[in-house]
Amino acid sequence: MVKRQTIRNKIAQDLHDNVGSTLSSISVYSQVAKIYHNQQKQEDLQQTLEKIGTTSSEMISEMNDIVWAINPRNDNMNVILQRMESYANPLLSAMNISFKFEYDPTLSNMHLPMEQRKNFYLIFKEAVNNALKYSDCRNMYVEVKVKHRQVILIVQDDGRGFDIEEMKALAAKSLSGNGLVNMKRRAADMKGECDISSNPGKGTRIVLKFDIP
Repeated sequence: MVKRQTIRNKIAQDLHDNVGSTLSSISVYSQVAKIYHNQQKQEDLQQTLEKIGTTSSEMISEMNDIVWAINPRNDNMNVILQRMESYANPLLSAMNISFKFEYDPTLSNMHLPMEQRKNFYLIFKEAVNNALKYSDCRNMYVEVKVKHRQVILIVQDDGRGFDIEEMKALAAKSLSGNGLVNMKRRAADMKGECDISSNPGKGTRIVLKFDIP
């Protein structure tokens, strides 16, 4: 009971922090939009309005994910795998990216605790979104398997890749690269590990490992 309450408190804090941060961003963008409107800078105004729309949509999507994750009916791994595929498939197809999704059939009977399924799904989603935004890839391969009492998620693309050390330096100085930081943080919350390997021109490979509860 104490552990469950702790998890609930953490999710509530995450929601509070995310909603607060997003609303603050929207407030700032709104003030900037007013300035551009008064200055009749139509192009800058349009870009700012698009940022407001994108930020709002991302927040709605994230809240939907959290609501889904805390529903005990969704703790079956088969439901999680279906959600993963139904999320990635249409997005990648719309960008003409070939998508291959494979998983170990024994996973279908597995159940993940609320906190684990939330972070597992959000790491996968972050990996897909990063590839869509930055990789310019033509193929993506996703595999979920079980080995040595661990669940292993592999997300790999054949895109442009990036320099890991350069990305770390950018992340330390600004908000750039936050997606990679988020995946590492979520993996740590699961008491797992997330390895991100990439090189310019050679694609990106993300491997998440965590113990079976």
